[in-house]
Amino acid sequence: MSIDFAVAKRMALTYLEQLSNASDDVTYALMESHIREEPDGWYFPYQSEKYLLTRQFGDSLVGNWPIFVSRTGDFAGPRRPGMSVQI
Repeated sequence: MSIDFAVAKRMALTYLEQLSNASDDVTYALMESHIREEPDGWYFPYQSEKYLLTRQFGDSLVGNWPIFVSRTGDFAGPRRPGMSVQI
């Protein structure tokens, strides 16, 4: 099975919502202009909503990997580009 970008984005947003719910009052947003498509899936970078509004370094997330959604739809989670998926 292969998924399209719209399905992958919904999966990334669901993952991001779970991440936000698990954090202490930090909400996250996708960085739409930085989404990247690769042969095996999509990378969805994200940042704190507060940082995207203020652009203040103190409001930013540091060291977070983008959310990767595999083209097969069987993986949605953190992965840096060039790293293999461990399912």
